[in-house]
Amino acid sequence: MPGLAKSLTGLIFAFCSAATPAADDAWVVAMNYPAWVVRNYETLPLLPGIVLQENDLLRTGKGGRLQLRLADGSVLQIGESSRLVMMSTASFQVLRGVFRVIPEFFDGASGGYRLEARIGAIGAAWRNSSLWGRADLERDAICLVEGELNVGSVGFEGVDMNQALSCYVKPRNQAPLPVDLIDIRQHQLWMDETELETASGIATRDGRWQLVLISLTNSKPAEQALTEFHQKGFAVQRISVVRNGRTLHRLVLPGFESKEAALNARVRIEELLGINDAWVWHAK
Repeated sequence: MPGLAKSLTGLIFAFCSAATPAADDAWVVAMNYPAWVVRNYETLPLLPGIVLQENDLLRTGKGGRLQLRLADGSVLQIGESSRLVMMSTASFQVLRGVFRVIPEFFDGASGGYRLEARIGAIGAAWRNSSLWGRADLERDAICLVEGELNVGSVGFEGVDMNQALSCYVKPRNQAPLPVDLIDIRQHQLWMDETELETASGIATRDGRWQLVLISLTNSKPAEQALTEFHQKGFAVQRISVVRNGRTLHRLVLPGFESKEAALNARVRIEELLGINDAWVWHAK
């Protein structure tokens, strides 16, 4: 276990020290913990600022949500308990869960990058458009908020959509339903499922506030706790400090955008990790 903990910690610090994302990168802008990335057969906790690679599998846990930046500047938001594969910086596949795409700006034009997605059995392509979608055990769906969208599924004719709040639904193992409009109130409920939750504590790439989860004098239990926290989807880091001649091994969860965000996250994270008395610290 100590070797595994050191390996995971090294990879997470490598993520943290990565260069500033390039304009055409896809990367994690902000998030609610917990979340993971499966990359090269390694499962690691996600951290804001990570530049995503082709074939990265992103997972969110209960209460976990992600906000990504795609190659064209669009924001891709992912709700809790979701599974999504980044096929490239401008395409992705939703295996399960809910997502939303928000263009960098919307001027009614359809120029710019062509983005593509597969939502369960549905394939979709668009430029400069806002949309929402979900894949679950019963059906797959994609709804146009504004702009234009080309959508289809294997064995069935494709559809061009350009009416706001229109929705394409394909029940499992059945033909797609006729494109229909959704109620504005239902639309808002669906949008809310992908929004980052302030009450859960938002972590960002430049967040300097941290939660100190535990502080131990013995390195072995610190390494064991570090491995456990990583497995639970929290990008905890180990920091050693000397106090009154003793070395303390502190496990800290970084990236919160404010003291309030860290405090908001504390109770929920203590419950999920089975700890008590976490405290807030501002990194220099």
